[in-house]
Amino acid sequence: MPIELRYRDAGAGVVFICTGTVTAAEFSRANEEIYSPESLDQLQYQLIDFTATEHLDSSLEDTRKNAEVDAVAASQKRSLIIAVAGPDDLTFGISKMWQALASDSDLRTGVFRSVPDAELWIKQTLEGA
Repeated sequence: MPIELRYRDAGAGVVFICTGTVTAAEFSRANEEIYSPESLDQLQYQLIDFTATEHLDSSLEDTRKNAEVDAVAASQKRSLIIAVAGPDDLTFGISKMWQALASDSDLRTGVFRSVPDAELWIKQTLEGA
């Protein structure tokens, strides 16, 4: 399975562990799970970890749809934080595009090259919330 969801902090956080080739359809399935009313009620942050991803298969339209889904979730949960760790240029670039597309929403987003940088930003953002 290219996306494994790992919940932590009693459901306040979820890490997307992405491996191999990851498609937009797989992101849609993962979002359906984490944005269920039960999960969204507790959710404060997400970390999308692309460090083990070989290829991210996401068109501009796919990326736009994912940004819209995240924006809708953020409108229901105003303090939602999403950090992305994408070490390779393609994944980092697609992630920055997603960030730009989601910039008009209530999401707080960060795109980084490494998981430690993303984790630090999540911690600092939660402490400042």
